[in-house]
Amino acid sequence: MNFKFAEQINPDIENFDFSKALNIGETALKQIPMTDFHFVIGQSLIHEADSLVTWIDNFYKLTLKKIDIKALYFEMNEFDINTGTWYIDGFAFNEDGGLDLYDMEWLCDVTRETMTSTEFVLTGYEKLQQSFADIEEQDENDELSADLQNARDWAEQIIITRFMELMRTGHIKAKEQNLGWAKIPIYFTEHSYDFVVKSDN
Repeated sequence: MNFKFAEQINPDIENFDFSKALNIGETALKQIPMTDFHFVIGQSLIHEADSLVTWIDNFYKLTLKKIDIKALYFEMNEFDINTGTWYIDGFAFNEDGGLDLYDMEWLCDVTRETMTSTEFVLTGYEKLQQSFADIEEQDENDELSADLQNARDWAEQIIITRFMELMRTGHIKAKEQNLGWAKIPIYFTEHSYDFVVKSDN
């Protein structure tokens, strides 16, 4: 994770200004000589939104039979090193612990009964998955050039932004459809990343 890059776009992501965050990331990436990671430019995940809403709604209805849900949390797997499949896991909570980036330990308080039984697999980024796999193998054998490393790091930030844009879009669609979880706060991030975004509609 390149935290200097993240610091440039995270404030816009927090404000749901994904267009601005993506413009910063994609503009920086375009200034780097062409790599396989440039494929990410312009590649949205919004085409997944309807399927995502159905997946979340099924999880919500099933879990609501077990607990009184006050918050939902979703995370994308650590995709830069787990390149085989990119997916989202979900978790439900009977209390909303709130957003405090210095203390989000409450998100760890889950059981098998309060997490999704199936993953939501993201599609459309298979070429990028291979690029991350290739660079992991290359990094083990050779020192990466600065341009290649920066291209990888900006692609990572863009993918995280696209994931968060997808989650926010799903929450908005839930509100439009008057679904049960529309007014429940949802939190989302990449696994092992301490930058969490909250959408409470």
